[in-house]
Amino acid sequence: MIDINNPAGRFYEILRQAKSKGDDLRVRQVWAQVLSEDESDDSAVTKKVIELYQLGGEVKLLIGMSDGVNKELYLSSFPQIERAIFPLNLNTTWKAQKQQLNDGVMTRLQFCSELLSSIYTEEQLEKEDLDQVTKLIEELFDSVLNSSIEGGLRLTLLEEVERLRSALSMYKIKGAKGLKQSLQSTIGMVVANQTDLSNASKSDADVIERLGKLIDKIDSFTSKALKVHKVLTKPVQFLIGLITENENTSKSDTDEVPEEAEA
Repeated sequence: MIDINNPAGRFYEILRQAKSKGDDLRVRQVWAQVLSEDESDDSAVTKKVIELYQLGGEVKLLIGMSDGVNKELYLSSFPQIERAIFPLNLNTTWKAQKQQLNDGVMTRLQFCSELLSSIYTEEQLEKEDLDQVTKLIEELFDSVLNSSIEGGLRLTLLEEVERLRSALSMYKIKGAKGLKQSLQSTIGMVVANQTDLSNASKSDADVIERLGKLIDKIDSFTSKALKVHKVLTKPVQFLIGLITENENTSKSDTDEVPEEAEA
């Protein structure tokens, strides 16, 4: 059983799915189907294939950092794997590149996954979790579009929403780590625009509330998946000065579930 919750396991599973596709399919069709993308959008397909290639680079880096193993043996199949991905000619048939993914290549990649499973732990997010985040992203996007926020702040918010949407679409490739990295960028945006966001909350409180919910949800899900502490210990409203430390403490006390209720 392959552990798909580490980079090598994700890499293996994606390539296994690609290997199962018919020889006569176009390269565009194979990657679009495997990576859940619209095959008519060459730019989107290419972007995801590049991310897949970079995932291979991450696997090589992690194997290279492992002690007490024959790194050359573990990584000996990567030149063939890379030839299966690049050069990327979307219009050619899949057969020639598929041949690079022979049984020996895939077996060695399985060994990489087994090795990393002992040093890299990540829980897979449930589909319901991803659907929740998708819903919050779309709601925030619509809320910003329909708001009275203007100028640079409006553009900045829309850019961050698109960044999170893109990270979510790359989840199959990059896992929770990719979402966490995009979240950190969004939190940085909040910190950099504290005053403007605080002012915007006076006329568009809905936007700030939805932004806070989205950040908190992604923070909670990814922290659990990666088994790390949450980035934020206080709500977004605290960062931009809409609530005080005392108000935040009171809210936390109110939200805490009594032990009797948990039992």
